[in-house]
Amino acid sequence: MQKRIEYFPLAEEMYDVAAKLICKSAKKAISYSGSFALVLAGGETPLPLYRKLLDLQFPWNKTDFFWSDERCVNISDSRSNYGNAMNVFLGKVQVPQDNIHRIKTELPPEKAAISYAEELNRFKSSKGRTKLFDLVLLGMGEDGHTASLFPGSEALNETEKLATTVEPEGLEPRVTLTYPAIADSEAVLFMIKGKKKKDLLTSAKDFPAKKVISKKIIWLAT
Repeated sequence: MQKRIEYFPLAEEMYDVAAKLICKSAKKAISYSGSFALVLAGGETPLPLYRKLLDLQFPWNKTDFFWSDERCVNISDSRSNYGNAMNVFLGKVQVPQDNIHRIKTELPPEKAAISYAEELNRFKSSKGRTKLFDLVLLGMGEDGHTASLFPGSEALNETEKLATTVEPEGLEPRVTLTYPAIADSEAVLFMIKGKKKKDLLTSAKDFPAKKVISKKIIWLAT
């Protein structure tokens, strides 16, 4: 597994590098297989990056979009990762509807997780892909969680399912990709902002994001 960490004094610089890395990954994937499978991170940190992609020569019609996790809320809710992605950039470009693989939060959480896992398996088999994803975008919380893989969660122990449910204390239920799903990728790109997160990254502590596995892992921090 290849791994590297880059630090940036300005968030704008981090987003510029991330956008270039995504476009480079897309070009490489399309040259090999004719398509690009990209997992979008949730939360607010990646939103400026998504806006940047609008100004680049990005292969929208050859990209399949997935989500690392989703809150079990209506897609019109401001907490919806799918809804935010559609409002910020996906709804402004020409992406085939079949290329948008959202987590169906209108279903009960358990059924939504099963449905998403089935969608992932169907996508991989129908495309004859070696790896499920080409690039997985992830963030990290101050507690070290990534996607909705929280410290102490049973989801951390999942070894077979591609998606599962999580019920963080005091928060709405969620559906998240599991470690096995994320590991079935060519590369993972983390983007983190804030001193507490950078301090955690450089510490000797164990936390969920540190346990992510992929062929290549890149950390961008500001």
